[in-house]
Amino acid sequence: MRKLFYLFALLLTFSCSDTPKVNYPYTFVDTKSETSGTTENFMELYTVENEINIDTLKMFCLEKKNDFTNGVFHYIIFFDQKENAVFPSNPFTALYGTDENTMKHIKAYYEYNRMNGYSQLNVFEKNSFESPATTIKL
Repeated sequence: MRKLFYLFALLLTFSCSDTPKVNYPYTFVDTKSETSGTTENFMELYTVENEINIDTLKMFCLEKKNDFTNGVFHYIIFFDQKENAVFPSNPFTALYGTDENTMKHIKAYYEYNRMNGYSQLNVFEKNSFESPATTIKL
């Protein structure tokens, strides 16, 4: 009986503990929303100063995807440094167009359409201006 009590106490302890938060290597810079007609879109800017670990980045984007509960389009842009992290001058859905100076500092971006479930991560070897994207469906 005593063994059963200890087993139950151990199980209760682990089932009640919080799942530890992952300490991601990304620094939040800013967020912005934009309304187009009746649609609200969101963009978040982050920095990632070291080499990108694809698995960690995918895990981060999937966690963020689960947090998006309103709006339609959601974008997360990852820059090399905070001073280079800026919002596009075009509507969010056009991203950065041909803004060469900004695109040379984008290391990755994640796009999610909450209405149809489209979810894609684009990672660049060098940057979004000089390198083709490695595209990952999430």
